[in-house]
Amino acid sequence: MELYKLRFKTASKSADEIKSNYDSVPPSTELLEKMAEAFRNLNGTEVVGGAWDYSPHSYSLYGWSDVDDEKFKELIYSIEQDEMFGSYPDSREEFDTDWESGEYESSAALHFDKSDFEVIEKIDKSCFTLR
Repeated sequence: MELYKLRFKTASKSADEIKSNYDSVPPSTELLEKMAEAFRNLNGTEVVGGAWDYSPHSYSLYGWSDVDDEKFKELIYSIEQDEMFGSYPDSREEFDTDWESGEYESSAALHFDKSDFEVIEKIDKSCFTLR
């Protein structure tokens, strides 16, 4: 795995782009529009992401700055509305409570298309100690 400092470049992300990523039945048009809006709101936001050999076309999200927490909260809540894969459909209050208390845990890794990012720099992993 390689770590990178990345910047979202999603100013023009559309619902149709998101829909094309679904192999099975995609979410409703309304939900796809909310997801696209959340992506557009992330445009310019910097994150740390990992590139894995098993997923050559995406980065897995590892972290973001605390100042961007609300943006990610909205994106992740929209993802959690997916009736097939989401854990919080129509459960905003429960999601907000879990998020604020630190109890929220995604049921899957968050992977995003590499095309949604600009690579700022590769992170030197030798600077980290794994525990």
